[in-house]
Amino acid sequence: MNAEPRITEVLSQAAGGDAAAFATLIPKIYATLQRLAHRQRVHEAAHTLETTALVHEAYLKLVASDALAFADRNHLYAYMSQVMRHLLIDHARKKKAQKRQAPDRATTEAAADIIDVLAIDEALTRLAATAPRLARVAELRLFGDLSAPEIAVALGVTARTVERDWLKARTFLSACLLPDI
Repeated sequence: MNAEPRITEVLSQAAGGDAAAFATLIPKIYATLQRLAHRQRVHEAAHTLETTALVHEAYLKLVASDALAFADRNHLYAYMSQVMRHLLIDHARKKKAQKRQAPDRATTEAAADIIDVLAIDEALTRLAATAPRLARVAELRLFGDLSAPEIAVALGVTARTVERDWLKARTFLSACLLPDI
């Protein structure tokens, strides 16, 4: 049996109030959550937050939020990637605050990477203010490691629309992140 229908079935049971179904869900999606966390950490190399710790913190946020009503696995992964992104941004902000208090050579070298992470977050926030769907496409693409068809399902649009949105979002983000010439 394909894993996707099984995950969707378990999500339906969990949304219906079956606590045991939710408990069986985590082992099924753990490897994918590890891959999502690893991908986010690779793109944001300044983080000292380990992949496993990121997955566990995201899981704790999921359980605490009572947000168990997901239509399918894509919605779940989109939600989890957003949670991981916010955890990484919070972690970067904390590190930046610590660096302001006690600068030394090692922390100064990592400061540029942290600023880049925060710059990406700021650019996504600016994009969300003017074009929320474009920001969501960029977030799912960059942080969720979802393909255009998967993003299309999660957002309820066509894959071609996602591709056009990604092109626009990428252009906007590039303009925000590139230094002025």
